[in-house]
Amino acid sequence: MSGRSLLTHNSNLRSRTHPARLADSARRALALLADGRIRVDITAEYGLAEVDTAVERLRTGRAHGKSVLRVRR
Repeated sequence: MSGRSLLTHNSNLRSRTHPARLADSARRALALLADGRIRVDITAEYGLAEVDTAVERLRTGRAHGKSVLRVRR
């Protein structure tokens, strides 16, 4: 909405080719998140007992935004 864009990368490939760079990127991203400079909009939250529902919604394309699976409280 504010004209910003996000560039992503393949972290699996980066972990095998440049693990230190991936670790640095992760640290910087988590710091931005912790400082409140970026946010992740969570649109669905599931308990562990609902994992089948969560996976089904992802598989069928009915999940929009970010989904979180709570594995403990």
